[in-house]
Amino acid sequence: MNRLVRHLAFALAALGLVSSPALAADFHEIKAAASPAGGAWYVGMGAIGKAISSKHPEIDVAIFPGGGLANPLHVDMGRSDFGIAAHAVIVAAGKGIEPFKKPAENLQSMLNLHDSTLMHFIVNKKSGITSLQQIKDRKMPVRISLSHTAGNSYLFSKWILEEYGISQKDITSWGGKIYTPSTSDAADMMKNGQLDIMVWIGPGEAFIIQDMINSVDLDLLPVDEKVIDAVDQKYGLKKGIIPAKWYGGKFGHETVTVDASTELMVSRNVPEDLVYNMVKAICESRDDIVIASPYWASFTPERAAEELALPLHPGAEKYYREMGYIK
Repeated sequence: MNRLVRHLAFALAALGLVSSPALAADFHEIKAAASPAGGAWYVGMGAIGKAISSKHPEIDVAIFPGGGLANPLHVDMGRSDFGIAAHAVIVAAGKGIEPFKKPAENLQSMLNLHDSTLMHFIVNKKSGITSLQQIKDRKMPVRISLSHTAGNSYLFSKWILEEYGISQKDITSWGGKIYTPSTSDAADMMKNGQLDIMVWIGPGEAFIIQDMINSVDLDLLPVDEKVIDAVDQKYGLKKGIIPAKWYGGKFGHETVTVDASTELMVSRNVPEDLVYNMVKAICESRDDIVIASPYWASFTPERAAEELALPLHPGAEKYYREMGYIK
């Protein structure tokens, strides 16, 4: 209803029947690629859209369901004007490397949220697996869930295992099995003894892992420093630490792993002044956005232009230079 009223108001303004400073500006409909409805990114992008439209009523932000690997394609192909994805996925899109077939031509960076999503390699202790390198060295017939194929867990774990010299073909040739179920189904499989390893990535402590600990003797496998260095150089995945105090301290140790931040990207075809206003609104509304999406509490306007996957859109660059965040 609000959108209908807004469209009617702009139509009347165009006919000269009503006037308003806000309505005098050009009206823009902006499509934002988020996550499936109800997901964390969907909620966060909703807050971002609200921040933009609140500051600039002439900008109407429509949130569309998307996905971590699909969003760069949506923006690059013009299906969405801006969107959200993991930093490493945007790096891959820009380079045209797996899972993308060619370099994106129309993507530019908007801002880095500098949030933390930590990779968990969860292992059933009964498997006897104590490291990822051990799987390679002993050619172990591991039963592993990489999560669904369209998600970051699947892609990042594939990259990491390949740095150990473990391909999916290797796993099956050693007698192992690769599963790609939903997270909840993978958790049930782990409880029922059908998995040796389950991969999960996300912000904070996962309730589903806490639940598994109550019925299965589990541990977390670390990622070797040399592997982290390799995936950092190739994809921009960083080193992270799963604290020992997480999950009630039941794992008894901190775990070195891979950390992935999240970025907003935008089409180079979106006008400079429009992107300037969007970035300005997001940065000025930081506190309200974090209330809606607490996992983005690490986002600060001062660091938004740091460690980006792609060159900045000119509109975003203009704002950051104006504020003195970049020189």
